Amino acid sequence: MNGTRFLSRLTSPMRGKRRLASDPAPVLLGLASFDGKLKFLNPAWEKILGYPAQELLDRPLRELMQRGQAAVALVERLLTEDDFEPLEFGLRCQDGTFRWFLWHRRFDSEHQAIFIAGYDITGQKTRKITSLLRFFERPKRADAAV
Repeated sequence: MNGTRFLSRLTSPMRGKRRLASDPAPVLLGLASFDGKLKFLNPAWEKILGYPAQELLDRPLRELMQRGQAAVALVERLLTEDDFEPLEFGLRCQDGTFRWFLWHRRFDSEHQAIFIAGYDITGQKTRKITSLLRFFERPKRADAAV
C-alpha cells in the first residue's frame, strides 16, 4: 500500500470531526523502519511533542517512552507484523510532560517500513483517571457496610 493512501485511510475518520478551534484532532503520522527508527514525521510530532522534527529522525521510537522493559515491549509489539490491534502508550514531550496515544500501524514489506499513526488520547486518559480517583476517594457510606 502506498503511503498517501495509507495516511488518507488513517485520517478519514477524523474528517468532519473538528475540535472547538476548528483544528483536526492531533495525529502523529510517521514512517518507521523495521528496527523502530523514525524515518518520516508529519508536523504534528513537533507541535505536540515539542522536539524539532530533525532531532527525532533516525532515532528509535522507544527513546521517547518512559524507561523500562514495558516500554521496550510495547514498541516491539508496535513493530510486530502479526498483531494489528491498536496499542495505547505514551510519549515523553520535550518539556518533560507525558502524552498518551492510541497507535495504529500498517506494514510495507516492499519498502521495509511501518506506517504509524498515533491519535492523541491524553484528555480521555486524564478524565478516566480523574473519575477513578474520585470514585475511590469518596467517603464510604455507613449503611453500605451492613
